[in-house]
Amino acid sequence: MPKSHASTPWLMKHSALSYANQWFMTDRKFMKELRKNGSQEIDARVLGTLAAKYMVARGFKTERGDPLSSSQRWGTAAVHLTAAVQSPEQAEVKVDTLAIELGKIAPVKRVPSKLLSAATKFLWFAGEHDVRILDKRAVDALGRFRGARGTLGANYKQYATVWKEQFDAHEKVLEEALFDLPRQLVWTCIPSDVHAEAKAVFKELWFADRIFDKYLWTLGVGVDGGATSFV
Repeated sequence: MPKSHASTPWLMKHSALSYANQWFMTDRKFMKELRKNGSQEIDARVLGTLAAKYMVARGFKTERGDPLSSSQRWGTAAVHLTAAVQSPEQAEVKVDTLAIELGKIAPVKRVPSKLLSAATKFLWFAGEHDVRILDKRAVDALGRFRGARGTLGANYKQYATVWKEQFDAHEKVLEEALFDLPRQLVWTCIPSDVHAEAKAVFKELWFADRIFDKYLWTLGVGVDGGATSFV
């Protein structure tokens, strides 16, 4: 269905069902394996896979003729991520600091980039669920809500503020989608023996955040593009 023809409640329910599938097929594994057994240490191999899946690996250059460069960059990134997770600083400081450090590892351009999207995604999957995941699709959607994109994609604090404003504005329709979700389990790819775990996860605050992320990402693909999936 083209998004221009879909109501907000329909899109939010689609996003809830879509993220339930994504949680089971993709995110659940990363959340469990990035920091195994609650360890502070980040698994560099899992981090590299996460970067590829969430499309931020392209922000890191791999040296030609050096097959070790890929594993080395994720090892270095894992060290910086571990330091960020252990830092007592507030979320926006952690994000900005990590984004700068990640940009120095293997810059694609001569001038190192500030890798905000990678920093937010890495921190969130490392358990920092107060961090808002920054993605171009979400930036585009939020920009349309406020009438202008501005510097949302380059300013994490501003992005997080606008994200929260829109989350609060959509709170009622999001609650309705969450209320319906347990009854929609039969339509997901989640097997019956995982339904109890899924229902418990649906009650987590971070799960509602991720449904809203999915809603923004769906809107951000394009005005008339179909409601998309990601697993």
